Amino acid sequence: MGITVDGTDIVFDGQVKVVNGFNPDTGVAYLILTPDGGVGTLPFFDDGDPGLPPVFDSITMEEVDPEDDLPTPNPTVTVVSTGGPGIASHYTMKFYVHKGEPGSLGAFQLRDASDVDSGVTLDSTADGYTFVYDSATDLFIPEAQRVGDAYVPSAIASTAFNNTSPRTLATVAIPAQPFPWRPRVFGSTVVTGSSDTRVDLVARLNNASSGDQVGYSKGLAGATPPPNILIPAAPAGSAMPGSYGRVAAGAAATVYLRAEQKAASSNSWSTPADPDTTFWVEISPLL
Repeated sequence: MGITVDGTDIVFDGQVKVVNGFNPDTGVAYLILTPDGGVGTLPFFDDGDPGLPPVFDSITMEEVDPEDDLPTPNPTVTVVSTGGPGIASHYTMKFYVHKGEPGSLGAFQLRDASDVDSGVTLDSTADGYTFVYDSATDLFIPEAQRVGDAYVPSAIASTAFNNTSPRTLATVAIPAQPFPWRPRVFGSTVVTGSSDTRVDLVARLNNASSGDQVGYSKGLAGATPPPNILIPAAPAGSAMPGSYGRVAAGAAATVYLRAEQKAASSNSWSTPADPDTTFWVEISPLL
């Protein structure tokens, strides 16, 4: 053995080589000790502490189309930080796998399911339909989606300064809907009158004078009262929820905006045209 221990001494028996000892160009020389026999140990060296295991910040998977080759290498390992003494190194890893092969188209159609009501014809007239569950039959029924919209008059004309009452300010015709609904109305006007006039705004369904009241604004007496602001309103005690103000599925409807003199006066008054008079009718779908 080329290295032995003699008491507290280490005895080396072998070859000593100084590499680049006389080469000024390198600026570095190093020493090689080769024990006789080519093998040696330094018994005074102790094993160091094991290093910290690496940390994988993320391990992800990415699918590749079946017809494409998987990348090489697979998985890929990316160094985030190399670490150091007492500090673990950090990596990310990504595996590449093939997606499943596309399956063949099935022949089954949802419309043919045993729990779908077959009494509804599903053709181009049913575009946009959805399924609604009926607990009475334990079936799903294809129905039109209950989505409303809004309508306004094509024009609103002014009314003359006279004592005619009531007078229709605007009319909105709404086509039939595939579901029941109620009108939700908004409107406004500015009345020019006399000190003893009081004009209300009233919205009625399907008949300007006797239809169900679906909107109301109480006016104030005076020659130049504040603007009338119409909001959705029905008389207290009306059948709501119920039949009052309700439009059946498949039925068209017309909503009227009327100005009605309520004071005991024969003096004249008037209302302006759009945009000083407005009327908005919104479809509010019902079950």
